[in-house]
Amino acid sequence: MSESELDCHLQALPQCFSVRHFKCGWSRLTQVSGKERKQMARVLLGCLVGKVPNDALMCYRALLDFLYLAQYPSHDDDSLQHMEDALTLFHNHKQVFISPGIREHFNIPKFHSLLHYMDCIKMYGTMDNYNIEAFERLHIDLAKDGWRASNTRNAIPQMTKWLERQEKIEMFRRYMDRGLAEDDNLNGLIRTVGIVLAKQPAVHAQSISIIQELHSAPYFSRDLKHFLNSLLPCGQAIPRAQLQHADLGLGIDRLDVWHSYKLQMDDLGNDYTFPGMKVGCLCIIFKLPTTILLSEAPSSWPREELAYVEWYKISRTPGEYHNMYKVSKPREPSGDIVLLRTIRQACQLIPTAPRKEVGH
Repeated sequence: MSESELDCHLQALPQCFSVRHFKCGWSRLTQVSGKERKQMARVLLGCLVGKVPNDALMCYRALLDFLYLAQYPSHDDDSLQHMEDALTLFHNHKQVFISPGIREHFNIPKFHSLLHYMDCIKMYGTMDNYNIEAFERLHIDLAKDGWRASNTRNAIPQMTKWLERQEKIEMFRRYMDRGLAEDDNLNGLIRTVGIVLAKQPAVHAQSISIIQELHSAPYFSRDLKHFLNSLLPCGQAIPRAQLQHADLGLGIDRLDVWHSYKLQMDDLGNDYTFPGMKVGCLCIIFKLPTTILLSEAPSSWPREELAYVEWYKISRTPGEYHNMYKVSKPREPSGDIVLLRTIRQACQLIPTAPRKEVGH
C-alpha cells in the first residue's frame, strides 16, 4: 500500500464527531504530536482493510486492542485477561512482517515492555500512574493558574490559598457526584449523555417538502405520519393501509429545524455495549410546533427536540480479522423519529475500498 493510496483513503473518510479528519493525508506531516498519533490510530485500521495481508491486519488490531485496554481507569481479572489475549494474538501473527524481510526481529524494548504491563498493573495500579501528561497538567493547575489568580506581588501565599480552595471545591464536587450516583442507582435511572443545542433553530418554520429535499430524506413526511399516529390515544390509531391519505398533522406543513448539536459524553458514556444498539444516519433535527391553527398542540406530542434517523443494515457478526461490523443501506429505506437525547454516541463509518489501487 503506497503513501498516496493511504492518503486517498484518509481523505475519503467522512467527518465524525471527536475524530480528526486528515484532509491532506499523512505523507505531508513533518512533526507528529502525541495527540495526532492517537487520532491516527483511530482510523488506520479501517484504511488497511483489504490492502494488507490478514495476518498484518490482525497484528495491528491486537496492538490497538491492547493499547486501549491498557488505558482503562480501573482493571479486573477479565480486562487483564483480554490484554493478555490481545498480546498473544500479536505474537502469533507477527511472522507476517519477518518472513518477507520487512523486519529481522521484534526484539525492541517497547515491544518487550508490553509483556510486563499486566504484572505492573497488578502490583502498582493502572497505567495512568505512569503517564507524564498528569505531571504536565499539574504544572498548569499548581503553577500557571495559581499565578494568574494572584496579584503577582505576594504570589506564593496567595497561590497556596487558591490551591487549597480549589481542592476543597473538588472534594465537595466528588461528594455531590457520589450522592447523585447513589440516588440514580436507587431509582433505577438510566445514565444519559449531555445534549447541547442552540436556543434558536437554524431555520424557522421550514416547509416539510424543502426539508426533505435539502436533507435527502424523501420519506420524512411518511415517517412523520407514522410517528404522530403512534402518539394517538389507544383506539384512535389509524390502520396502516389508510395512513397514507390521513391528515395526522392537523395542518402541520412547517417545522423548526436545527443543523447541528453537540454531544457531551460523561465519564461513563462509553460503557454501552454494542448489542441492543442500532446504527443509523441522523438526517434531521427538529421540533414539533406547540400550537396548530391558533390551537394548542395535543398534549401527547413531545415538547423536546426530535431526530429523524434512517437506519442502516448491520452484519450479525464482526469481521474475522478486523473485528468491525459491516453496515449498509437497506433496499427499502427504513426511518424512525426518536428523541434526540436517546442518541448515545457518534461512530466513524469507513468506506469499503476496492482491492485495486485507489486513484485520486
